[in-house]
Amino acid sequence: MKWRKKQKLENEIIYFDNAASTYVYDEVIDYVNLINKDFYANSSSSHFLGISSYAKFKAHKETLCDILHIKPSSLIFTSGGAESNNFALKGIAFANYLKNSNIVISAYEHPTIRNTAKYLEKFGFEIRICPLKNDSNLDIDILKTMIDEKTILLSTAHVCSELGTLTDIQKISSLVKSINPRCYYHVDAVQSFGKFHINLSDLNNIDMMSFSSHKIHGPKGVGALYIKPKTNIDPFICGSVDAGLRAGTINLSGICGFTKASEIIYSNIEKKYEHTKKLNQYLIDNLTALDIELKINTPLESSPYIINIAFKDIKSEVLLNALSKRNICVSSGSACASKSKVSETLKAMNLSKDYIEGAIRLSFSDKNTIKEIDIFIQNLKELIPKLKLFVRR
Repeated sequence: MKWRKKQKLENEIIYFDNAASTYVYDEVIDYVNLINKDFYANSSSSHFLGISSYAKFKAHKETLCDILHIKPSSLIFTSGGAESNNFALKGIAFANYLKNSNIVISAYEHPTIRNTAKYLEKFGFEIRICPLKNDSNLDIDILKTMIDEKTILLSTAHVCSELGTLTDIQKISSLVKSINPRCYYHVDAVQSFGKFHINLSDLNNIDMMSFSSHKIHGPKGVGALYIKPKTNIDPFICGSVDAGLRAGTINLSGICGFTKASEIIYSNIEKKYEHTKKLNQYLIDNLTALDIELKINTPLESSPYIINIAFKDIKSEVLLNALSKRNICVSSGSACASKSKVSETLKAMNLSKDYIEGAIRLSFSDKNTIKEIDIFIQNLKELIPKLKLFVRR
């Protein structure tokens, strides 16, 4: 009886935290189980089972590379987006160190970029952070002044994980190469892969790009880093696999699940995008109609999959807990930074503290519905007036 009640409760859950992690496609779960059952041998082994595992790995790597329009030799599999971002920054920094060299990142980077950059300061690298305009977009005019002949790396997110801001990576890649052709450009595409078409053969000024499986309905614990041929980068884990750049036994089932999820999501990416766009606009229309003091921090030109809302004089953790008790799952920002007291990204937008402390993020998948948004809006109407009474001024 308890099991049945639990199942009923789970069926009523509203999940608006897909930028943190997504449900895994049923086809992917079945396929990962099949790979674990039938292809358990180490793909580096020379016996027939190892050869069979390697053939499976090679085929799936080629499939994923076809989606990205790159050669298989330029893709390294990792344990996820965090490792890919660390690999890109540390690998370039240590391989290309020059006296007084600097690294430029944006003010809306994921903590795995921001904190890795901070770590590199210990080794003498100057870290420059490009500010945001009040609409959350990068200040390109200031970015131009930050890149110079000593800049070895620029790293920006394609889609900001906290706000959904969409970066014009084509424009920025051309800009950085026009100022300093030797400067490498890394793009964190963890929140854009599977939502937008990414053709790296057309983005020839981009040197590295990070991806993650569990953001696109694939298994956790697997991601990838694109490294453009001839990029001067140090190994992340020394060994013999992947040209000596990232050693370790290949996570075959994870890679196969990642590839399967990529195939599924790109088979109807336009339909998913249009569905999400309608959800996003419906939410905005209903939010603006509320008699509640709030700000929508996500700019007009953004990914429809993410929207950031700030409520005046409300503590986000209090609102999150209240919504969670009603089986509505949202977050206060990037999952890797949600326990931080103040959002660095919102501070960079010059948002006032009475709004920053009440910021929450909703992020969508194809399973979300208009009805779920209606329920969310109704709960806001009920909760916000009550929660305001408990705010300490």
